[in-house]
Amino acid sequence: MTRSVGLTLTMAALLLVAGTGCGRMREGKTVGGPVTVQLAPQNNSGESGTATLTEEGAKTKVVIAVNGAPVGVSQPLHIHRGTCAQLNPQPAYGLTTLINGRSETTVDVPLATLRTGEFAINGHKSAQEAATYVFCGNIPRA
Repeated sequence: MTRSVGLTLTMAALLLVAGTGCGRMREGKTVGGPVTVQLAPQNNSGESGTATLTEEGAKTKVVIAVNGAPVGVSQPLHIHRGTCAQLNPQPAYGLTTLINGRSETTVDVPLATLRTGEFAINGHKSAQEAATYVFCGNIPRA
């Protein structure tokens, strides 16, 4: 192997290693991977889980998995402004109804916007008992 080919391969390997785990680059900014939100039980529901938020360009994919959710019950989900301790009752973004502990939605908002520290995800007991919150999780600040 010639010296220039060896040097080129070495530089390529170093660039690959340096870029691993650092996220993607977009417009000079590093974009991180998925964000996990811990969903804690409320009102003695026994329901808890996670919401995984993944950037998809100007949108965000939200995948929710909840343990302890009642089988066969449709539970409304939303992203609200505020925190779990002080939630704005008006939803900012609707999410696909949780059924058997699972939901997946793509919302029309960038993940960076949701990571301003001003949003939380909550679930309701059912459509008929929407005033009863059964779990909530604050979306972490970037």
